[in-house]
Amino acid sequence: MRVFYDHQVFSLQNAGGASRYFYELMSFLATVPDVQTELLLGISGTVYPFRALPSSKARVTQFRELLPPGMLRYVANEILGNFAALSRGTMDIYHLTLYMRMPMVRARRVITTHYDCTHERFPHLFPDVKKVLWARKMLFPKMDAIICISKSAQRDLVDFYGVDPAKTRVIYLGVSPLTRSPEDAKTLRQRVRREYLLYVGMRASFKNFTGLLRAFYETELKHTMDLLVLGGGPLTADEKDSIAKWKLSDSVISMPRANDGLLAEAYAGARLLVYPSWNEGFGLPPLEAMTLGCPVLATNRPSVPEICQDAPFYFDPADQASFNDALLRAVHDDDDRRQAVARGRQVAAQYTWEKCGEQTLALYRECQ
Repeated sequence: MRVFYDHQVFSLQNAGGASRYFYELMSFLATVPDVQTELLLGISGTVYPFRALPSSKARVTQFRELLPPGMLRYVANEILGNFAALSRGTMDIYHLTLYMRMPMVRARRVITTHYDCTHERFPHLFPDVKKVLWARKMLFPKMDAIICISKSAQRDLVDFYGVDPAKTRVIYLGVSPLTRSPEDAKTLRQRVRREYLLYVGMRASFKNFTGLLRAFYETELKHTMDLLVLGGGPLTADEKDSIAKWKLSDSVISMPRANDGLLAEAYAGARLLVYPSWNEGFGLPPLEAMTLGCPVLATNRPSVPEICQDAPFYFDPADQASFNDALLRAVHDDDDRRQAVARGRQVAAQYTWEKCGEQTLALYRECQ
C-alpha cells in the first residue's frame, strides 16, 4: 500500500499538533511491512525529524527553509508538489493534511482529517473565513472517508455540512512521551527565575491568549509568578500592547520556538499549564502536560472535556470571573492540585499514537 501526504499543514507551521500527528502516523506506518508512505514537505523548517524515518519505508521530499511559514510558502510548495506528483504514479491512499486537494496527485482513495469547526463557530475571528468554508464545502462530498479527531469534531462536521456519519470515523490522537533534557533545563533556568504559569503553542484569536493575560493581571499573580509563553512564534504587536497595558512586561517571558526537550522541561517545572481556547478539536498540550505531572487549567468548551475528562481545573472562557477564580484555585489549592496530577496521568495514558496508527491503518485498508 502506498500512502501519500501533502505539504499543506507543513507550509503553514513548523510545529504544532497537526504536524506532530502526521509525523507520528508516518512513524507508525514505517513499522508496517506492506506500507510505504510519501510526504511532500517541500520548502520546510519543520521541527519534526521526518528525514530520520527509514528511507525504504518513508520517502520524504524536503528543501531548505527559504521561506517562512505562510501563504507564500504554501503557494511555492503547491507548485513544486503538483509538478513532482506527475512522476509518482497512482497512490492507493491520498491523505490530505488540510482541506485542499492537490489536483495532480493521482490516488485510488482520498481521505482527509477534520480537526474542528472553529471557523464555523467564530467566523468573525478569521479574515479568510469565506475561503476556508468554501474549500471545506467543496471538499467533503468528494472524500471517500473523513477522520474526525474527536466526537465533538464529528458532530460539528455533520451539523455544519450535512456529512453522512457513516462516511466519518472518530480516531483520537495520541500523546507523545516527551523526554526531559538537562541541556534544555539549563536554558529554561536562564530565562525563568520564578515560579511560572505556562502557555504553549499558537496564539490565534480563538486561542484566547488575551483572556489569559487579563486573568494574570486581575488575579495579581504577576507579583509572585511569571507567565512563560512557549512556541507559537514571536509576540505580535497587539500582544505586546496588551502586555504593556496591563504592566506585565517584567512577568511575561516569550520563547518563540521550542524543541521537545525544552517543552518537556517547561511542563515538568510549571506550576500550571493554562489552556484557555474558545474551541478545540482535540487539544494535545493538556495531555502532554499531564504525562509530566503538570496540573492543567482548561476551557470548558468542546472538545477539551471530552478528551481530558475530569483531570483539569475548568473555567468558562466567556466569564472572566470564572477564569480568574479557577486560576487562583488551580495555583493555590494543593489538595486539588495533587488529585489533578494523579488523575491527569491516568487520563493521558489512554491516548497512544500506536492506537491512533492502528485505527488509521484499518481505515486505509477498508478504503482500498
